[in-house]
Amino acid sequence: MNWFLLGGALACAGFVQSLTGFGFGLVSMSLLPFFMSVKEAAAISTVFSFMATITTFIRHAHDYNWRLGFNFFISLCLGVPIGVYFLEKTNEVLLCRVLGAIMILIAAREFLWKKPLIHIPNFLTVPLGLFSGALSGAFNLGGTPTAAYAYAHPWSRGQIMAFLQVTITTSCALRMIGYGKFGYFKEFSWTRGALIAIPLYLAIWLGHALLQKINPKQIRCGVFVFIGVAGIYYLLIR
Repeated sequence: MNWFLLGGALACAGFVQSLTGFGFGLVSMSLLPFFMSVKEAAAISTVFSFMATITTFIRHAHDYNWRLGFNFFISLCLGVPIGVYFLEKTNEVLLCRVLGAIMILIAAREFLWKKPLIHIPNFLTVPLGLFSGALSGAFNLGGTPTAAYAYAHPWSRGQIMAFLQVTITTSCALRMIGYGKFGYFKEFSWTRGALIAIPLYLAIWLGHALLQKINPKQIRCGVFVFIGVAGIYYLLIR
């Protein structure tokens, strides 16, 4: 395992997470499979997603209201084991293809569907939550549908940020339990992982410090361009 590349990839993901409230999974899963398997990437990305979202939640904890999005939250938790099971039972080639296709769709939606969601019918809450959980369990990419759900409600920015961190953190905890049972962490050095957390937290702090000086929309645009390119690579080349 190349720990230098791992540290750089996670630092980039943490920086984006601190600016937007989500995106750690998208960025880390766009970068990590370049130099490790998809299963390793999903497991390692989840560990550091857990660290990043807890840090971000501390800043917005006072805005959290457990009643907001509760049904979505429960559905997401139920969907996580489905995604973990899919990850375990699917071979690496197919995982790369599916990962690439999902990334392309996410990037395409960002650029082709400009109109933000302003309402999600109640009957779609549970299916969307299950889908987000399954996507998280398999590829740590559930942040995008979760964010779409949150931003479709008339909540304050603080409430949205707090909701995102709670759902993503809980999803990470459930995934780590599942990944641990399948042995995904047997070759992972927790000591070196603790050292990798240093540049990750520095990147998160930098993102917070620059939050008022950088236009998040420009960062978001660049991130989704890269995600689309990475998706094409995983789908057609790797």
